[in-house]
Amino acid sequence: MSFISIQQAIKEIQEGKMLVMVDAEDRENEGDLIFPAQFSTQEKINFTITHAKGVVCVALSEELANKFNLPLMVPNNTSNHETAFTITVDAKNATTGVSALERNMTVKIFADENASAQDFVRPGHINPLIAKKGGVLERTGHTEGTVDLCRLAGLKEACVICEIVKDNGDMARRSDLEEFCKKHQINMITISDLIEYRLKNESLIELIQEEKSSLAGFKATKMVFKDHNLNEHIVFTFGKPKPCENVKFYLSGSDFELLTSNKFNELLKQIEFLNKEGGIIIFMNNEKKEGLQFKNYGIGAQILRFLNISKIKLLSQNNDKEFIGLKGFGLDIVSSDFKA
Repeated sequence: MSFISIQQAIKEIQEGKMLVMVDAEDRENEGDLIFPAQFSTQEKINFTITHAKGVVCVALSEELANKFNLPLMVPNNTSNHETAFTITVDAKNATTGVSALERNMTVKIFADENASAQDFVRPGHINPLIAKKGGVLERTGHTEGTVDLCRLAGLKEACVICEIVKDNGDMARRSDLEEFCKKHQINMITISDLIEYRLKNESLIELIQEEKSSLAGFKATKMVFKDHNLNEHIVFTFGKPKPCENVKFYLSGSDFELLTSNKFNELLKQIEFLNKEGGIIIFMNNEKKEGLQFKNYGIGAQILRFLNISKIKLLSQNNDKEFIGLKGFGLDIVSSDFKA
C-alpha cells in the first residue's frame, strides 16, 4: 500500500478502515496506526496491540474530554512535545481492563452519544489524549491529526492511535512504516498533507481593518487580517490591482525584530519597488515560531485569495523556502527573481 490523499483518507476513515499517519522527519519522525473509536472492534484492538506494539491511546477533542471529565495527567507538562495525556481510564464494566475485548469496551464509550464520565473507572489501561482546538494548524502532532481527520469525516472526534514499533523494539521510521503498510495492506497519510488540505479548504482568516495609510513614506492601503489562532497579519497594497501582482511575504515576530533585522535595508528596497511597480507586502505574525513554516505561507495564500489574486510574481531571493507554502494553494507563481 502507499501514501494516499487526504480526500481518500477521509473516505477510508468513514468506512472504518485503519490508516498509518506519519509526522515530519524533524519532529518525532514516527507513524501511528489509527482508526475511529466508533469503528473499534476487539479484532482491531488486538491487531494494534500485536502489530503496532506502542501505547494504545484515544485522541479526543477538548469537548469530549470535558464531557468525560478527563483532567490532564499533570498540571505542568514537561514532555518533549507536550503530549496532552489525561488520567487513564477503563470501562466501568471491565474486569482487569487489559484484554483486547475490554480495551475495546473502553474505547467504544468515547464514541457513545449517551455515555458519561460515570461509565469509566480511573485509573485504567487506555490513555486519552486531548487535541488542541486548532488541530494540526496549532500543533502538528498525531493527536491533532487524527481528531482533525475524524472531524473532516463527520465522525465522533475520538480516534484510536498507537505508535508503531519494530520487532527489535526500535521505533519504526519512514522506510519501516512503508514495509509495515505493505505487509498489512494499510494506506498511509502525512500530517503535512493534512495541514495543506485544511489550509486549502477552510477559511481561516477574517478582514478586521482597512484604511488608507503609508509604509516607509509611500502611500498604500493597509489591511489587517485575523486568523483562526487570533494572530493578526498586516497587508499593504500599492497601486491599482493587476492580473499578476508583485508579492512579498515577511515573517516577523515583532516590530522590534523587524527594525533590528539585518534584512531591513533589503526590505526598504522592496517597498520602493512595490511603490513604483505596484504590488503587495504581507507581514505574517510569526511570534510563536512553532510548527512548519508553510503553515504561515498557507495563511498568506488565503489572504491573497481573499484579495482575488491568483497569479503572482514572488519577490524572493530564497525560492525554496517560500515555495514550500505557496505550492498547491491555487496560486500561479510566474516568477520569483527579485533584483532591486
